[in-house]
Amino acid sequence: MAHETLINKLGQQFGERLPSSLQTARSELEGTLKGLLRDALSRMDLLTRDEFDVQQTLLARTRNKVDTLETQLRALEAQLTAIEKK
Repeated sequence: MAHETLINKLGQQFGERLPSSLQTARSELEGTLKGLLRDALSRMDLLTRDEFDVQQTLLARTRNKVDTLETQLRALEAQLTAIEKK
């Protein structure tokens, strides 16, 4: 619902900045703008900050695991090379 809060805030700010001659159409224009914003945001693949932080943590853990596995692989390759040279 963070998107809805943003949409409402932008719609309100838009309405407040309308020239006085358009104030009578304020609610209609705000509604139209909110609809356009909702459509645009729904087409985007957006994450919340919490979802982003979770993914960032998972990526860091995965990177750590890959680094560990690469180190183990290098050690095993070195052992295999040493055995083959004997």
